[in-house]
Amino acid sequence: MDHPATATTIAGLPPAATDSAFTLRSFLADVERDDPGGVLRIVEPVPLDFDASAIALELEREVSWQSPLLWFEQIEGARFPVVTNLFASRRRYALALGVPESRLIEAWAERGDRTIDPVRVTGAPVHEVVLTGADVDLAHLPIKQHFARDGGRYITNGIVVANDPQTGVRNASFHRMQVKGRTRLGTSLHSRRHLWDYVNRAEAADQKIPIAIVIGAHPIFTFAGLWKGPLTTDEYAVAGGLFGAPLEITRCRTVPVDVPAQAEITLEGWLLPHVREPEGPFAEFTGYHSERSTEQVIEITAITHRRDALYHDIVAGMSDEHCSLLAVPQEARLLKALRSHFSNVTAVSYPKSGTCRLHAVIAMKNPVVGQQKNAAMVAFAEDISLKLVIVVDDDVNVFDDRDIFWAMATRMQADEDIDIVRNAFGAILDPSNRAGRTAKMIIDATRPSADFPQRHQLPPESIERARALLARLGR
Repeated sequence: MDHPATATTIAGLPPAATDSAFTLRSFLADVERDDPGGVLRIVEPVPLDFDASAIALELEREVSWQSPLLWFEQIEGARFPVVTNLFASRRRYALALGVPESRLIEAWAERGDRTIDPVRVTGAPVHEVVLTGADVDLAHLPIKQHFARDGGRYITNGIVVANDPQTGVRNASFHRMQVKGRTRLGTSLHSRRHLWDYVNRAEAADQKIPIAIVIGAHPIFTFAGLWKGPLTTDEYAVAGGLFGAPLEITRCRTVPVDVPAQAEITLEGWLLPHVREPEGPFAEFTGYHSERSTEQVIEITAITHRRDALYHDIVAGMSDEHCSLLAVPQEARLLKALRSHFSNVTAVSYPKSGTCRLHAVIAMKNPVVGQQKNAAMVAFAEDISLKLVIVVDDDVNVFDDRDIFWAMATRMQADEDIDIVRNAFGAILDPSNRAGRTAKMIIDATRPSADFPQRHQLPPESIERARALLARLGR
C-alpha cells in the first residue's frame, strides 16, 4: 500500500530537516559536534565476539548513563566498522529529538501521536550494494555473540518491517535475531504485539510474511520502532512525526516491503508460517539469559547496504544501552497516561535498579489522600510488566536511586504505606514469574501530612556558584 507524502511541519516540532539529514551518519556527526568526548573511536583490531560488549560494560561501571558511543574501526574479519553503545546516554536521545535533556520525556510524550507520511524515492543509498541468490550469506555482516551463554551470534539492532496482511499498514518493531545459517535467522516475538498478530493471521491463511530488517538508521527511526499504538497507524509516519520531516523510503529488491532509503544495511526475506526452530538462550535486560522463545524462523533473500556501510549493534544484556531503550519510551507513554488522569504528576522514571522495565517511580505534587494508589493502579494497567510502583513527592529526583530510597526511609511506614496485589499477569521475561503470574506492590513514599518536616535546601545561586568554582578547578 502506498502512502502519499506530505512535508508539512507540525506545530511544536523543530523545522523540517533535509531528507539527507535523516541518517545514522548525520547523527553521529551531530554527536561529535555536541560532545566530542562522547565518541570513543577504537582503531586497534578487536575480536568479533564478546570484546565490544565487555568494553561497553566496563565503561558504564565507571559512570553509569554517561558511557561514550563506541566506534570500532577494525573488527577482526569484518568488512564494516561497528558502532555501538549509541543509546547509553539520555543526552544522545535528547540530541536526536533536538531538545534539552531535561525536556526529553516531555517532548517524547508530546510528539508520540504526531505523524508525517513518508515519501518514496529511487536510487537509494541502501541499494548501492545488492546481494541476492548464492551471494546471500549472513557472514557478510559483523554479527557477533555478546555473552558466553548466548545461543549464537545475534542481531541486536534489527528493526523488523512488515505490512499488515489485510490493510498493508507498515509496522516496525525490535526483535532479537539469532544466526542459524547462511540465509536463516531465528527470532522470538515474545512481545506478542503487532508482528505477532500478523503472524497469527498469516498462518491461519497458510501465508508467509514478507519482511525487511533494518540495521543502522537515524535514532528517530529506532524510536519509531519502539512506539506502541493502534494497528492502523503507519509507523513510518510516526518516524516522520518524531523527526519533523518525511522519512525517505524505497522498495525492496526481492520482497514487497518499503525500507528507509538512507539506511546503512537491510536484510530482505520471509517470516515462514508453521515453522518453529529452537532459538536462544539470549542475554536479556533482566541480567539473566532468557530460555523463552516463540521460535519463529526467517529466510533471507537479499542483503543490501551502502558501499561504506556502518554496522550498528546494541549492547545486549542488562547494559545501560539496552535498558534505556526500554525505559525512555515507556516513561513517555506512562507520563502521558498518568497526566490524562492526574494533572499533578510531575515526573516518571523506570530505574535501572528495576531493570528499566519492572519498577517505576512516579512523582506527584501535593497529592490528596488516595491519589498515590490510584496513580499506581493506572501504571499497572498501562504496563503489565510492572511489579513495583513507588510514589514520591515532587521534591524527589526520580532518576536518583539515593533520593528515592531516602524518601522511602523518611516518609514511609511499611504497615500503612505498602499494598500488594497477588496473582496478576506480569512480564514473561521476569525469571521469578509463576507461569506468567506475578505480585504487584505499591509503595507510598510521599509526605504523610502537610505539617511534615521540611527538607533542608541550599539557595539555588549558591549551588550554581559552587558548580562554577568546581568546574574551574577541573572537578
